[in-house]
Amino acid sequence: MISEAYMKKSEQAAFTRANLVLSAARRFDRYGYDGTTLSSVCVEANVTLGALTFHFRCKASLACAVVQKGVDELRRTSAARPTAAGALTELSLLVLQVAKTLQGNVLTRAAVRLIQEGHVASDWLDLFHEEVSRLLEGATAAGDLGAGVRSATAVRLVMYVVEGAMADARRTLAGEGPTGPDFVEVWSAVLEGLDAHTR
Repeated sequence: MISEAYMKKSEQAAFTRANLVLSAARRFDRYGYDGTTLSSVCVEANVTLGALTFHFRCKASLACAVVQKGVDELRRTSAARPTAAGALTELSLLVLQVAKTLQGNVLTRAAVRLIQEGHVASDWLDLFHEEVSRLLEGATAAGDLGAGVRSATAVRLVMYVVEGAMADARRTLAGEGPTGPDFVEVWSAVLEGLDAHTR
């Protein structure tokens, strides 16, 4: 039979690990991999270096844990969108949900930054890019993409807009200037430019 003391110790270990992952995510999100030290994560988490290295042997393993948590959340977000009629509507739902998650969840922002910097391997960005491409190709085939707008160009635009949402969230949290327009407003303007039926 598992003792109460063992259960409490296990719960405390799980709490410390989760706290370390979240604290590391805050540092990675703000400063990137190279700008984050284990000692700064310890200060953020209010734990000793020994407690950190008990759970994570090095900064690379800590970064991997952040990416795993963040990407899991992004996968849930992408999979949870309702089925929509029309590729552009489905694209819009996907982009709005992913951007909302990236803006509001430091684990997801940190994960994407670590992937973009090349410190942790993950296929999430590639899969997101492929899904955006698939939907925009579907919009082109249906005649819903504006004349003169190539799907490849639209894909790049979507990726820029989502990355911009992440950067805005980072700047706002750091208090580096006023909050820009709401992302829904920005996305509506982008979608209007892409949609053949709004011209």
